[in-house]
Amino acid sequence: MIQQAFDRHDLQQYVAAIRDSLDAPGMQDSVAAAAAAVYGRAVSDPVTQLRDRMPDVEPELASSGGQATDAVPYLSRDPIQSLLQSTLESKLRAQGVSTEAPEHHGLLSEIAHTIESLLHPTRFGPDDPDWVLDVGKSMLDRLAQGNHDFNPEPATHEIADDAILIVVGDWGTGLPRAKAVAGFMAEEVGAALAANREVHVVHLGDVYYSGTDEEVQRHVLADGLWPVTLEQAQAGVSSWSLSGNHDMYGGGFGYFDHLLADDRFACQRSPDAETTSFFRIRSPSWDLVGLDTSWDTDVLSTGQVGVLADPQAKLVADVASESSRKLMLLSHHQPVSVYDTGDLGPTLTAKLGPTLGSGRVAAWLWGHEHRCMGFKPDLGVPFLRCIGHGGVPVLMDHSGPVPSPGIWEQREFLTADGQNWARFGFAVLDFHGDQVAVRYRNDTGATVPPSEQIP
Repeated sequence: MIQQAFDRHDLQQYVAAIRDSLDAPGMQDSVAAAAAAVYGRAVSDPVTQLRDRMPDVEPELASSGGQATDAVPYLSRDPIQSLLQSTLESKLRAQGVSTEAPEHHGLLSEIAHTIESLLHPTRFGPDDPDWVLDVGKSMLDRLAQGNHDFNPEPATHEIADDAILIVVGDWGTGLPRAKAVAGFMAEEVGAALAANREVHVVHLGDVYYSGTDEEVQRHVLADGLWPVTLEQAQAGVSSWSLSGNHDMYGGGFGYFDHLLADDRFACQRSPDAETTSFFRIRSPSWDLVGLDTSWDTDVLSTGQVGVLADPQAKLVADVASESSRKLMLLSHHQPVSVYDTGDLGPTLTAKLGPTLGSGRVAAWLWGHEHRCMGFKPDLGVPFLRCIGHGGVPVLMDHSGPVPSPGIWEQREFLTADGQNWARFGFAVLDFHGDQVAVRYRNDTGATVPPSEQIP
């Protein structure tokens, strides 16, 4: 990631500059098309109406689980701002500005960035009018494409009763410690294959900033990054990815048409061989249903809370009633929370309510919040876990007892520039019939408490 794209102050300058330039000559076609996509129709005053949908860069728009301080790379959850960040990064790289900023955005990196901005105050910055128009037009042209169609047919796949499942969430930043996580996940894949065990990998969603083709390639599919090789995929190691809100900020095109189109994700296809964002993985003892809680008809949905396009709730109900196999749900968004209760919406619990109330769901794993936490039983589900700490830097400033309904929280950290940064990591689910042992590893490779059993 390049600092000019994730620095909150720079981003605000760009938002203001682009907002002011919407009525500039040469921008009108792009503005009209983008406004039509946002409002679902041609509008009479696209400049004014689009300006109304371009908020300032406020702290409350920080990505879920993160704090909007100057020490934290700013990952916006406003779709236009996220698309702007993607566009900036892409164009800066095209101009040869490829030096990566420090992963931990503390005082020293801020000083270096300030000096750089003083040395080069205009060219390729928010004060360069031609550059602003170029960035703004490209961002609006992407927005004008709207959202990718939702595929209403799920993928289905059979796995062994002693398979291993590797689960990571919110991993797609491409940052050095996220790459380290990928290396340790690859180590788990190799160890499972060496032990003649089936192994599969699931990403719970979010490629940053907005899941464009370029970001999917650089942060997920680049050589040696995704922990499953093509040869391993051809030997039966399947890969899966849910859609996160950041994936949808780019309309979902990078997710559906680039990430899932990769041969390593070949199992995530509906019966007509099209890529699909929800799935059922079945073993003799378990049903695992991966839900798309991010796809929305609203082009400018922030994705703050989970949604659930039909017929996903029906799939869950049908799976629950079909047999006595234990049922596990996987999603990007959370059903419960300690620190981000504003991200809890009514849709998931309402649509899934009948199945949750039946007591048929044994476990629910999700991401979205950039932390690793366990929760007490709720919603009729005995095992509730957030595994969203795969690749987004957040400050670890929690101390004292874990607030209810939490029961544990991974609070390991590293210190850089005087700040404590939460460790990244992932979970390993070891299936043995209807029992599942769960262990957690962090970005140093260490296995960290707790070691658990899904009841």
